[in-house]
Amino acid sequence: MKRPSWLYRFLYQVILRITTPLALLVLRVHFHGIRNIPKRGPFILCCNHRSVIDPWLLAMGFRQHLYFMAKYELFEQHSSAAAWFLRSMGAFPVHRERADMQSLRTAENILQGGDVLGIFPQGKVVFDNSPFQPKSGAVLIAARANVPIVPASIWCDGPWKPCRKVTIRIGKTLPAEIFSGAGKDRQKLRQCAKLLADTINQQLEMGHDSCR
Repeated sequence: MKRPSWLYRFLYQVILRITTPLALLVLRVHFHGIRNIPKRGPFILCCNHRSVIDPWLLAMGFRQHLYFMAKYELFEQHSSAAAWFLRSMGAFPVHRERADMQSLRTAENILQGGDVLGIFPQGKVVFDNSPFQPKSGAVLIAARANVPIVPASIWCDGPWKPCRKVTIRIGKTLPAEIFSGAGKDRQKLRQCAKLLADTINQQLEMGHDSCR
């Protein structure tokens, strides 16, 4: 996968800068832990998945261009214009029902280029406040690429809808050393996936509390 051209990276930033004030006011989005965001990549951003607009909401808090792994249905079952726009902005498809080596290689190429990879490890939108239960793909990529994971959480009371307060919390970085060897050790892979789950669930338990 090639990086989006400078024009589309510029457009990405322009869209965010124009729409962020609207989201903060109308959608009542609040960020906590912005200082925990590394100043540069590569790293993987992992977050629970509450709504289809989560990539946009997360991107508002980051200066870096985020490259999101997205379900292939978004590229195959919608218009060609929609697929073109997603690819132009840096999103790429993944087949969730099988081991998708092409998406894995794409993810590793993004990280090798020093960029930021966004993954929703649940693999689907979970509309309620059920505990975060990630698949192990994000940990596998972190282990193979030797990069850290930045845990994030999105919280709202009940199903998301416009004007309902949303809290986005960025946690402290999980260093790359934690995931070393997990790519070849199934037990460690499961342990690291549990660590990621516990970390994000702890953030979700904070709810809207800005003092924790």
